[in-house]
Amino acid sequence: MPVLQAVERLERYAPGGADTDTPSWSREGAIVLYWLGAFALAWLFRLSEPFAFNVEQTIGSVWGIGLLIATLGFSQWLYAQVAIHEERPFNVIGTPIFIIGNSLGETLAFLLVFKLGTFVGSGITYAAGLSGIPSHLIVFGSGFFTFLIYGGAIHGLFWMRIFPPHFREDERARKIRKFRLWSETMLSFSWCLVFYVFEDFWSVVFFHAVVDTVLMVRVRPRIFRFVSSPSGASL
Repeated sequence: MPVLQAVERLERYAPGGADTDTPSWSREGAIVLYWLGAFALAWLFRLSEPFAFNVEQTIGSVWGIGLLIATLGFSQWLYAQVAIHEERPFNVIGTPIFIIGNSLGETLAFLLVFKLGTFVGSGITYAAGLSGIPSHLIVFGSGFFTFLIYGGAIHGLFWMRIFPPHFREDERARKIRKFRLWSETMLSFSWCLVFYVFEDFWSVVFFHAVVDTVLMVRVRPRIFRFVSSPSGASL
């Protein structure tokens, strides 16, 4: 799939963020602006999903929560095989800030992008006079494809330039990373399906928080620390 190949190239050749003990207001500022932009757009377009608690519907469906758990577990197990922190200390302050901020802010961005895609898909089905299952497939597929493109772009063009290089480069790791891209696609599929079928924002927020937790534990980027630490100890 061309999209996955593009993401793999971005991951491998992105320069990576500066990994120093000096706080970077421009780096943290970019992250916060990204989150605030998502909140602002969600308010502008009056998204209803954040104000509805439909987690019970996802859990009650069994297949919904099962798909979320299965795709999350597989993708994060693969990620843990290739991600390294290179002896960076655990980021005590930055970890909870990032997990809370990103699980909310970026999930809003994901929801916005998915709904943009479904809006386009709805226009296509209306123009073609389609209804029923074909209509749902096109609407969902358009939303998922838009989500996938955005997810790959924001990961490769933004996050990989903020986080330090953090992937193993041995032959085994390169093979795993190719499988990992497919696992991330399935994870994205499960999130989009929950958005579409259950209009459930908060389940995706929770699972996104787990993904962010794994990242902060395995990679330990020096973000949201605010003070320098010449000794290298994380604050």
